[in-house]
Amino acid sequence: MTDLSAIFGGLVRHHVAQAGCQDYLQTRPGIDWLWGANGVFKRGRSELLELQGRACHLDYAVPGLASLIEYVRFLAWPHRLPGELLAPLLRDAQQAGSAGPIARPIEKQYFFVERDGIRVVAPRGQDASAVHLRYTMPAAGTPLLDLHSHHAMRAYFSSTDDRDDQGLSVSAVIGDIFQRPEIVVRLNIYGLHCPIPAAMVFDSLGPFMDQWGGGDDDRADD
Repeated sequence: MTDLSAIFGGLVRHHVAQAGCQDYLQTRPGIDWLWGANGVFKRGRSELLELQGRACHLDYAVPGLASLIEYVRFLAWPHRLPGELLAPLLRDAQQAGSAGPIARPIEKQYFFVERDGIRVVAPRGQDASAVHLRYTMPAAGTPLLDLHSHHAMRAYFSSTDDRDDQGLSVSAVIGDIFQRPEIVVRLNIYGLHCPIPAAMVFDSLGPFMDQWGGGDDDRADD
């Protein structure tokens, strides 16, 4: 009988990020827990992504350890995602409405995929309302980021998002799309949800204001 604990145990590693030592920088598929001077970090790597997020802060710096940072690495794309794609996405989300005699705003799902460059794909046949959304994954292209709209509601990650986002992925939500469009972005690292500045993922934010850190960031230029 296969020893599953040995198999899965080999996919989880633990490191003390000692200053001057490079061992903790070596990455392999699976999960790495890192103890650094400024907190405990979780790193996940797959064939598509490498993500590192902070799991907890330390109230004081630990001497002899290296300070760590959150980061995103798209293994199929060497750059940040093009922010010029956000404005047409916003216009499409603003036009999404329910069928019937009185159209009402509904949520809509999008994926940023690598397919001879970066493209935005909206899955067909979405089951959406003002408060829920079901969809299928895009059939073609390498998914780099998933994004859904909250129409007139604020941009935030719901408890449903928390339950769904248990793998390794980068997610975004846009909200208040008719008045003052805003965006939030986070890393999902096998159960850890780590909010990050949207500028870590996009090279510009177009019409959106980043709500990371409480929403004090200025609206990005077009």
